[in-house]
Amino acid sequence: MSRSKSILAVAAASVLLLAGCASSNNAYSGITPSCEPFKGGAEIDQVKVTGADGTVPTVDFPTKGDGTSQLSLIKTSQTKVVKEGSGPAFTGNQLVTIEYVVVNSSSGEVLANSKFDGTDAASQVFDSASTKIFCDALTGVKEGSLVVFANPKSEDDVNGTTYVLQLKKVYLPHANGAIQPLPTGLPSVVRAPKTGQPGLVAPSFSAPKDFQKATLIKGPGEVVKTGDSVTVHYVGWVWGTEIGAAFDSSWESGNGPATFTLKTGDGGLIPGFVKALDGETVGSQVIASMPAADGYGVDGNGSSIPGGATLLFVVDILGVKN
Repeated sequence: MSRSKSILAVAAASVLLLAGCASSNNAYSGITPSCEPFKGGAEIDQVKVTGADGTVPTVDFPTKGDGTSQLSLIKTSQTKVVKEGSGPAFTGNQLVTIEYVVVNSSSGEVLANSKFDGTDAASQVFDSASTKIFCDALTGVKEGSLVVFANPKSEDDVNGTTYVLQLKKVYLPHANGAIQPLPTGLPSVVRAPKTGQPGLVAPSFSAPKDFQKATLIKGPGEVVKTGDSVTVHYVGWVWGTEIGAAFDSSWESGNGPATFTLKTGDGGLIPGFVKALDGETVGSQVIASMPAADGYGVDGNGSSIPGGATLLFVVDILGVKN
């Protein structure tokens, strides 16, 4: 790992999140949506989206007598699935990879778009707080789908905006699978009930001398291998005479989940992080204790991690690209 932003650890009193046992072939099964399901409407139903796969779609709006779009009159957001995909449904508080067209709802002018050929797709977290209007517009939409949705006028958007989005990839919001027994020698983990964010119960024992890991939640998704591009949520602590605040956390970074190529060496990860994830499955949560040889060595990282430190990581595996 290379980021080193200090954060406060999740309080040990957090309620344990009992992740439902997912089906044998679906890491997304049983996740409770964090946003409202998308809603349609008469106006959005009249919008036509056309174009061949791999090309930027064309959007035709319903118009009033004066030639302006009827979408400029809507009072609440409306969504229509143009072409339904077959992947997992978006449930909110998730990272998604999307192709997009952004259109002025009053004039029909295209304001921005990706190429829809895979070369410039965007990655974005849509959550129940800062991007709730998008989160509500997409909740229930399946990976692979092409959708069009329109947002009403507002003080910040005097014309209203219409979006055509293709959901190329939907990542898990947190680990999801079967809870596993914790072996001795590693601290217990608690999870926030709404988000799944992990925290530690402070251990009353010393760190293991050798690398040690355990699967806390066993996800039913595909196997992660060295060399894969892996998307994760993680928290890292220094394990000294006691465990204090985390030195790094994707949950608290403000940037959402992190995506890494699972490799060591130049530009790669510390060895312990690769050892922790190699052979695990999507949907899993892993805890790993890493001696200095598997972490930042005898010199540390020059800031928040002292030389010779044993590190402790809890990692949620949200998705993988081979």
